[in-house]
Amino acid sequence: MIAPRLLAALATLTVVAWAGVAEAQTARRINVWDLQLGAPLSAQPAWEEFKGYGCGTNGGPIIKRLTKFADFASCTPDANGWYEVYFEYDDELEYVARAMDNPMEIDRWAGTTDGGHPVMVSALFDRGGVLKMIRVLTDPRADFVAQDARLVIHGRETAYQYGAIIAPRFRVDSNKDCTTLPLAEGETAVAGRYIKLRCQKVDAERSRRIVLEINYFRKPGQQGRDPGVPTRLTIGQFESLTRLEIFATP
Repeated sequence: MIAPRLLAALATLTVVAWAGVAEAQTARRINVWDLQLGAPLSAQPAWEEFKGYGCGTNGGPIIKRLTKFADFASCTPDANGWYEVYFEYDDELEYVARAMDNPMEIDRWAGTTDGGHPVMVSALFDRGGVLKMIRVLTDPRADFVAQDARLVIHGRETAYQYGAIIAPRFRVDSNKDCTTLPLAEGETAVAGRYIKLRCQKVDAERSRRIVLEINYFRKPGQQGRDPGVPTRLTIGQFESLTRLEIFATP
């Protein structure tokens, strides 16, 4: 017979475990959409809500680590005179999910993602500390993230599909706001099709301008088959990208 004290302890552990599951299901972490475009640093989320700060390079590697948004002046300004601060999402909920061995919640909170796509996010401030632009790009490093059959996080091959999530979110109409560009010299389609979409929308109601770029094609020199072994398919030789930039307008 199990002692009453042990039964009570097991009951307490069960309640705590279920409480943890319920909390994970209703939990929410601060993300890039919580930034206040056109507002000063004081209106932005507390720096502790994010991690991995650094000086961004328009989708390239981080060139200098930072502690918080307020360190933006340590970065080199771009052509607009704006300072790009790269950041990542807090990983506390992911670690909680791993501690609970909850695969669904691990997938939900793993890394810096949006709609199941790994993304790179940046905030661009002017000299006075006003947020002038938000940049979100699909992460080209997604090809190198260890994944198994359970994970719902997308790799780079589907990065262009993130555009289908973003466009309706910002009321971008492909018929009115977008233009399909022709392939440039040396660029080729992937399996007979390509996407090279450039969209722009002015949202006067919210004082912002949205610029969206979606690519899916092969760059010059990229091929679907290994020229040395024609029966062998190449891996990763394609451009698959979604880029979103949201500008504050007067």
